[in-house]
Amino acid sequence: MHYKPISIEDKAIIEDFLKSQNTLVSDLTFSNLYLWHYSREISYCIYNDCLVIQTQYPNQKPFIFYPIHKNQHKESKKQTTLAVMESYKTQGLEFSIHSLSQIDKEELESLLPHTFDYIYREDRSDYIYSIPELIALKGKKYHKKKTHLNRFLERYDFSYESLDSSNCQELIKTYEEWFADNTSNEGLKNEYIGIIECLKAFSLLSFKGGIIRVNGKIIAFSFGEPLNEDTIVIHIEKADIQYQGAYQVINREFLAREWQSYTYVNREEDLGIEGLRKAKQSYQPLFLQKKFDAILKPTN
Repeated sequence: MHYKPISIEDKAIIEDFLKSQNTLVSDLTFSNLYLWHYSREISYCIYNDCLVIQTQYPNQKPFIFYPIHKNQHKESKKQTTLAVMESYKTQGLEFSIHSLSQIDKEELESLLPHTFDYIYREDRSDYIYSIPELIALKGKKYHKKKTHLNRFLERYDFSYESLDSSNCQELIKTYEEWFADNTSNEGLKNEYIGIIECLKAFSLLSFKGGIIRVNGKIIAFSFGEPLNEDTIVIHIEKADIQYQGAYQVINREFLAREWQSYTYVNREEDLGIEGLRKAKQSYQPLFLQKKFDAILKPTN
C-alpha cells in the first residue's frame, strides 16, 4: 500500500470521500488535516474504493482513521482494514485506528468481532453545542459569558468582517505579531505554522473566517467549516486578551454572521488540558462526541 503525503492538490479527492460521511468527528475535514500536516506526517491512500488516512507524530508509531467508503460499503471497509493490518504486520508496526465514533466503533466490531480492544479517549472527544444558544446566551447558565460580552460592548466600538482576500494578508501579519512572544511552546508553534499556512491558502480551502476590529485594529478572529448538514466545526479561535470579552464576542459574532442556518457547532477536543477543559465546559456543551481508539487484542 502506497501512502501519499497530503497537499493542497489532494483537496478535491479527499473531500469527495469526506462529504459522503454524516460525521460529527472534527478530525475528518480537509482543512483540519491540512492545518496539522505541518507538525505531523499525514498521508493517504485509496484502496478497495476506500480512503485510508494515516497519521504519524514525530518519534511515534503511525495509526489510521477508520476507512471511508463513499457508499458506506461495509465489506470494502472490512477488507481494507484487513489489508492495512497485514501491511502493518509486514512492516513490524503495531496497528491501531484512532478517533472512532461510537457508530464506527460498533460497525468495526460487527465486521471484525473480538479483534480489537477499544479505549475511550475523553481527551480527544469533541464538544458539541447549540448554535442558537451560543448566539443568544440566555439564562443563568450563560450569565458569566453574557457579563464578559456586555463589558466588551460597553467599552469598545467594534466591527465584524468576514475573512476574504481583502483582509487575509492583514490577519496573517497581525497573527505573526501576536505570536512573536510565544515561540517557546512546541505545540503552539505547530498550531501557529498551521494557521498561517491555512490563511495563505484561504482561497483554496473550504473554511469561512471572521474578524473583530476595535478602532480599525484586528483583535480577534476565528475560522471553521461545515461537518455535515446541520453541524459546523470551529478549528481556530484567537483573541487579544487585553480586550476583556474579546473571545465571547468573536464566538457569538462568527456564529451569528456566518452560521445561523446550522444547528450545532463542534468546538473540538480539550486534549486533556485542564484549562481548556474548563473553558469548553463553561460554554455548556449539549454533549460530547465520544471518540475511541481501537487496538489489536493480544494474541496468545
